[in-house]
Amino acid sequence: MKDWNVWVSREGCGVVIGTVSEENESLARCAALSRYAVAEEELASGAVPSMRCAILPDEDFGVSPA
Repeated sequence: MKDWNVWVSREGCGVVIGTVSEENESLARCAALSRYAVAEEELASGAVPSMRCAILPDEDFGVSPA
């Protein structure tokens, strides 16, 4: 397993929101979505406690080796 930083692009800057552990980049992207992505419905209902550590709908994200 390898650790990967999960980052989102906000206001033109890459912001690290957390990490995932996976074998390769493709699996790390899947793990990042599984752990950090939120849906429009969750945002509308207020079910998201902090948007700081989330991948928001229509937000660009990526992973890079930690």
